[in-house]
Amino acid sequence: MRRRALIVVWILVCFATAAAVRAEGPRGAAGRESRAAASADRTAAKAATFFGSADCGLNVRGPYARGKVPVVFIHGLWATARSWNGMLAALEADPGLSERYQFWTFEYSTGDPIPYSASRLRQSLVAARRQFDSDHSERSFERIVLVGHSMGGLLAKMLVVDSGTRLWSEVSDRPFGQLAGDPADRMVLGDSLLIKPLAEVRSVVFVATPHRGSRICQGWLQGLGSRLVRPTEPLRAACERLIARNDPGFFNEAFCKRLPSSIEELEWDAPFLKSLGELPVSRDVKFHSIIAVRPDRRELERSDGLVSYASAHLESAGSEIVVAAGHLCQDDPGVIREVRQVLSEHKAP
Repeated sequence: MRRRALIVVWILVCFATAAAVRAEGPRGAAGRESRAAASADRTAAKAATFFGSADCGLNVRGPYARGKVPVVFIHGLWATARSWNGMLAALEADPGLSERYQFWTFEYSTGDPIPYSASRLRQSLVAARRQFDSDHSERSFERIVLVGHSMGGLLAKMLVVDSGTRLWSEVSDRPFGQLAGDPADRMVLGDSLLIKPLAEVRSVVFVATPHRGSRICQGWLQGLGSRLVRPTEPLRAACERLIARNDPGFFNEAFCKRLPSSIEELEWDAPFLKSLGELPVSRDVKFHSIIAVRPDRRELERSDGLVSYASAHLESAGSEIVVAAGHLCQDDPGVIREVRQVLSEHKAP
């Protein structure tokens, strides 16, 4: 048992270290140039706008540019917005794209349940349009592109589906209208589980996204991950107040027992992912899949090391490419090339 625990810790440390290396960029002379550019970016960022709280929000990189379509990059589990640095540098250096697009990032607490994080993304985008386009005259705001890596792709999907009562039924068989509690607490659940497509989003790129979960997030690894990654205290407190305000039979037993972390929701064929998988992407939205597969994997075991091809594949995707890479593939040339291609073909407002 002790040896198994040590193996798990080793896997998590390797994953975190790889993420940190990707975020920091190359070493040597190239690394020094990258750090110098990052310093310049931080200076320019003084003019940027941040929508959200200290632990979650949308970062509008630099001054808002009227007429340019926002492209929002959403990181995955145990990552930060810095994981997109290589991708952003390549896209911003492309004159054809920089003339048409402005590149934003969304950062969030990755231990929170996926529906809650997605609701924060939605709120941030609504707030951004309220500030920059209060009269809804900017047509560029009606062509937003979301690019989500890993779990970030699941956040993106939740902005382009109509849930009906499908997700709500995972926590209660009673109508939402019967939910008692403070309006702010009720909004937490309503905004997370009763969702409509965000009209401003017209294209989504899924990068190594586990639509059916990951077999890595199971058993002893899932248990350890849940201890390391937990929902934020304000969210837990809001749910506890709602449970206390309603009769014992209002919520299902699992919800009353413990608020799930994102790790539990990413387990292979988890109930939440099954429900989300049954919801079709809005017909007004084009979506694309970029799937990483490590070249050392056999045909029947196609995987990027964390997410299998079977989990990342979507039958109805507008396009799909497979790149020879591991899970942390955001700055892989093939991935960047495909994102560039999607943006090049994305219709102007």
